[in-house]
Amino acid sequence: MLLDPRAILMFGANVLLLYLTLLVNSALTNWSIYLLLMGPMLVFPALYLRHQSYFICTLLTGLWVDAAFPVPYGLFTIGFLFAGAFVFQMRIRFRAEHNYHPIMLAHGLNFFCVVLLTLTMGFSYISSPGFWVQVFVTSLASHLALVLVAPWFFNFERMLFELCRLDTEPEDFPML
Repeated sequence: MLLDPRAILMFGANVLLLYLTLLVNSALTNWSIYLLLMGPMLVFPALYLRHQSYFICTLLTGLWVDAAFPVPYGLFTIGFLFAGAFVFQMRIRFRAEHNYHPIMLAHGLNFFCVVLLTLTMGFSYISSPGFWVQVFVTSLASHLALVLVAPWFFNFERMLFELCRLDTEPEDFPML
C-alpha cells in the first residue's frame, strides 16, 4: 500500500494541533507571548510509519505549517523533512509505546524548530536584546506548554488508531 491509513490520521491530528496552537496564540497576543508547538507533529510519523508514508505525512504537514505561519515558504517543509529524517534513522533506539521517549523527542524537535525560526528571522536583529528576550520567552513558554500538550497529543493519536481499528504499534523493520 502506498499510504498507510495511520499517516492520514496523523496528518489530521497535526492540523488540529496547529490550529489549536494558533487559537491560543491569538488569545496571547496582548502579552506578546507565542507558543511554537511543532515538535510533537514530527514524532509519531517518524517512529511509526514506513518511509513512503512518513515522507508524505511530513511533507503535507510542513506545507500546511508554512501556509499558516508568516515565514519564508518551504522553511518548515524542508526543516520537518530533515528533522524527521534524523529521528527516522535513529528510531530503533526509541520506544514509542510509552510517552517518555516521544516527549523527549518532541522537546528536542521543538527546540530545533525554535532555532530554525530564530535563524530565519533574524540576522538583522541579532544584536538587539529585545529580540533575544522574545526568543527566550517564546522558547520557555513553548516548552512549558509542551509538558502538558505532548502527552495529550500522543495519547490522542493512539486513541485515533484504536477508534479506527488500526495497528497501534510501530512498524517492525528487518535489519539490513
